[in-house]
Amino acid sequence: MHLSPNNMKKLPLLFVVMVMVAVSLGFLMWKFHPASVIPVGMVGWLASGAVVGSSEMHASDLFIEEYPKSRIRIVFVDDEWKSELTPTVIQQAMKNGVRFFITAHPSRCTLASIQLFADSRALQITTGSAAPALTGKDDFLLRIIPDAVQEQRAIARYVSQLPGKRILVLQDTGNPPYTDPAFATFSAELGNLGEWDIVHRKLLVLAFNPNEYRSIMAENYDVLYILAGTYQSSIGNIAQLFHYLHPDMPIVLTPWARSSAILETAGEAIDHIILPSHYPSRHQDPALNSYFRRFSARFGYEAHGMTVGVRQALELLDQAFAKGYDTPETVKQYLLSIPTHQTSLGPVSFDKYGDLASGKFFFLQNLRQELK
Repeated sequence: MHLSPNNMKKLPLLFVVMVMVAVSLGFLMWKFHPASVIPVGMVGWLASGAVVGSSEMHASDLFIEEYPKSRIRIVFVDDEWKSELTPTVIQQAMKNGVRFFITAHPSRCTLASIQLFADSRALQITTGSAAPALTGKDDFLLRIIPDAVQEQRAIARYVSQLPGKRILVLQDTGNPPYTDPAFATFSAELGNLGEWDIVHRKLLVLAFNPNEYRSIMAENYDVLYILAGTYQSSIGNIAQLFHYLHPDMPIVLTPWARSSAILETAGEAIDHIILPSHYPSRHQDPALNSYFRRFSARFGYEAHGMTVGVRQALELLDQAFAKGYDTPETVKQYLLSIPTHQTSLGPVSFDKYGDLASGKFFFLQNLRQELK
């Protein structure tokens, strides 16, 4: 094809126009095309029923329904709360492209897999592991609940104000990375606050047999403290037996017993239970009450307390992704660079290590109302 001199002069101008059109189209496609989704692994015991497992799955579903434009795509990762299984299932998820995780399992599972979050390969936000062994580490694990040291000091301070001087502490052996340092902190703090006679007994709460502990629990006590977590319904059975033997004595639980299944199992003991909580009463916090009501209306049962942390973690990741941070390193930098993050269920503040900067505790007593 022969080009005349005039046509040749027009070529640079035509080329410039074509480039400008291409750039404009590219900008418009970038602006209006939805950003790519980001898989987020939800790690927990997915087959364990309404107490745990299904609550985390449904909390994730509710978030996606209420935030339909979120870039988050939930990938459920079932570790059955078995510490020997946790690293395997997380590694498999990482091989499948998951680089962000929210965990809702006990401390023993987090400690078993902590090496997977030592660097920027993946980032984890944990909602249920309070072991002090996780505190103060410069890794890619962030925690939105206080550690056991903060928790147990707060509980000891509360117990020290109760009438009496003899307390029975029943410590669960099912999750020693949490309960061992928790008891050490609690007993030391309570000892510093007054002269209490602490009667300490260990038991596997999951296998609680009333006949084995009836004689021990029948002795004279002013308070029972059930140092156990993981939302085990048998905590309610222990409380019920103590109440039968000591009808007027208070029963203190841990924050990891904020579950309707436990409170309903406790029977009449519910009126004497004191429940430490990371969150206020739902009837004193409209946002929290609205969340629990929406959850119950959508799924037909009451969510347990850890789903609040799951919702906050999802919102934190969603906020980071919406701002364009989509790697573990940039998300961590973003979350640690802001003094306080706002979520629909309350503020979250991290320290320089990604631990919760300050944990406030609420001691709930009117627990029949909490179930409504």
